[in-house]
Amino acid sequence: MKFGWLFAPSITSVMFALRTTIAALLALAIALWMELGEPQWAAMTVWIVAQNSRGESISKGRWRLVGTVIGMVMAIVLMAAFPQYPWLFLPALALWVGLCAGLATLTHNFRGYALVLAGYTCAIIALGAVKEPDHVFNVAMARGTYIFLGVICETAMGMIALPNVAGRAREELRKRLQGILTRAIPALTAVLRQKPGATDDLSTLLGSLQASSDQIEFSRIEIRSEGNEVEHAYVTLGLVARVLSRGLGLRTRMTSVTHQPEALRPFLEDMATALDGLPERLLTDRRGIAALVQTEALLAECRGRMQTILPRDDEDSLNEGIILTGVEVMLSDLCETLRSYRASVDGAPVSERHRLTRNPDWRASMRNGVRTTVALLLGAYVWEVTAWAQGGVFLTFIAVVCARFATFENSVLLSAAFFYGAVFAALASVIPVFIVMPVTANYPFFCLVAGFFMMLGGLASRNPSTAVMAASYGTFFPFLLGMDNQGRINELGWFNTTIALLLGLGAGVVIFRAVLPFTPARAGEVLRYQLKRSLRRLALPGVVMDEYVWINEGTQSMERAVRFAGSLSSDRAEAMLRGTLSVLTVGRNVLMLRKLAEHGSLPDTAVTAVDGLVRNLLRRKLPLTHTTATIDPTWMNSTRWSVSHRIRRSGMI
Repeated sequence: MKFGWLFAPSITSVMFALRTTIAALLALAIALWMELGEPQWAAMTVWIVAQNSRGESISKGRWRLVGTVIGMVMAIVLMAAFPQYPWLFLPALALWVGLCAGLATLTHNFRGYALVLAGYTCAIIALGAVKEPDHVFNVAMARGTYIFLGVICETAMGMIALPNVAGRAREELRKRLQGILTRAIPALTAVLRQKPGATDDLSTLLGSLQASSDQIEFSRIEIRSEGNEVEHAYVTLGLVARVLSRGLGLRTRMTSVTHQPEALRPFLEDMATALDGLPERLLTDRRGIAALVQTEALLAECRGRMQTILPRDDEDSLNEGIILTGVEVMLSDLCETLRSYRASVDGAPVSERHRLTRNPDWRASMRNGVRTTVALLLGAYVWEVTAWAQGGVFLTFIAVVCARFATFENSVLLSAAFFYGAVFAALASVIPVFIVMPVTANYPFFCLVAGFFMMLGGLASRNPSTAVMAASYGTFFPFLLGMDNQGRINELGWFNTTIALLLGLGAGVVIFRAVLPFTPARAGEVLRYQLKRSLRRLALPGVVMDEYVWINEGTQSMERAVRFAGSLSSDRAEAMLRGTLSVLTVGRNVLMLRKLAEHGSLPDTAVTAVDGLVRNLLRRKLPLTHTTATIDPTWMNSTRWSVSHRIRRSGMI
């Protein structure tokens, strides 16, 4: 149902909206009691910090405090450096916000949020004090007080509403890993059965692992770093990525052999049928021991069959050996993954530290920084030319929307939704501002009215399709109420503020569409360039890359490919996914061949061919397809059996 989030919300959604509404109204009441100048900022902070999980809320609250302090200090510094020089002050402010947006692109989770917050908090404080620069310190202290108050109220309400957070976090972490394994195993069995959509399933799952790894950070906060569950969870996700890459490698092996022996097909079907039972075993046995025992038995069976075909010297045995080698490696890594999963449940000591990480994107950082700087310079020019009384508010919200969403690759869509959320906030604020506040100053009655509209925003924030819009709504609804101890906002002031807010956010959306805009075609070009650069980096002399590092880069590329594919035509999306998979597979094989050559497990003819392939990878002016010319098909047919025997004896695969 389209409006199910409103008419039939879940209990967790209702509880989230209720506790956040109470925390916001409590923060507003305390700010009014303290007679702060703009108490609505305390309520705004509550809605900004509130997240779906306690770990996310605590992390965002911490980094919000860090970003706020940096922004406060920088606002005082800029105001002191350029007190009466607007055409020095405004460009310096634009450069600072752009720098923060660019640096935020190099980080992830709420560390990036702290950086963009440092940018637009500086803009909020500095532009708020521009008429009275001597009072910039007081304005900064007041803004910091609102934010600290809002974070404290949201944290306290979350602690009351959600007891035993550590125990819940451990169980949710286990279920999350269990769900990932449960989805990975059918994708692997689809490869064994050679189903048409097997590669797409592997690609989608591989592309989702980076986001799952990011979420573990919040589980660590909730668990309070007790035990080794979190470290094992990071290791397990890294191993899942390796298992999925083995599945892709197996798929490549099965399509590269001259033919698949008839005797092998029933064996692969039996393997797939046995693996079909693993998800059920993971659900019934929380430690995964039964699933591990069954997988180890399948691995032993696969190795036994390989021993029977090893002495043979015919085409069927070679093809079967190539495929079974891929099955063996995949099952071996699956066993290691299940052992890590069991260790994560038991909290056993961690023996290895491999995990999925995000590599910085300096090109995107530069683009986001330049776009944000240009946006603020254009806004400052409009303010200076028009001498608009609300120009400071207008420029403030350009800084907010440009800095806040500069780090998102689909920023046009997000910023547009953010703008629509502000429109709904303006419409909702009409009733409290024009009907309730003029006739009564009774705070409990005000809470009933304002709390109703806040609850709507809280419910919408739990719905994925309206989450961005609800974030804007929850942020700006308290702002447009214009609360004050000594009076209320008048109609003219409300209209001026609302127009400045909407024009500022609208200008940010327009600038996002005009200055270095995000387009699926552009995103595809950037991804293609990054894939080619990563593959060529493998061929550089002296470069030593671990397989874990390459798989980590592959999962990050696959994440982008899966995300962009939804905005492309089916043909272009399939080409992007296939190309990403091809680069991932080729890179892994290059690493394997280099390793085999270092150990002397390849014949001289194979080493010569690999050297030629590597040299062509380094020739930037040639397309990657040119490297196929270095592999002679007649050489492959004549030496395949010799290479296969040496590889098997080396134990490298």
